[in-house]
Amino acid sequence: MMKETLGEYIHKLRIEKGFTLTKLAAGLDIDQSTLSKIENNKRSLTAEILPKIASIFELELKKLEDEYYSEKIAELIYRENDSTYLLSLAQEKAKYLKIKNLQQGNLNFTK
Repeated sequence: MMKETLGEYIHKLRIEKGFTLTKLAAGLDIDQSTLSKIENNKRSLTAEILPKIASIFELELKKLEDEYYSEKIAELIYRENDSTYLLSLAQEKAKYLKIKNLQQGNLNFTK
């Protein structure tokens, strides 16, 4: 589990692999300035780019997705005093939604 933001993590991977901003941005099919903003936490990356990142850096997509979604949740609650309660409540609601959708035959309910 990473402790830095996804942007910081991508920056670290890019430097380790010796990629320039231009080279990695081209591989991700995004603008160089967009990648710079992602790395500097001035812009969020989208879930659609995760498979490309996983492929380029030979990462497990599922772990990258977990980090992405956990960061989105953290962004929503980090200012709250009782984030543990909010996480617990969200977990219960997620369970409820899964059960409800299974009961309704909606097997395509996604994250």
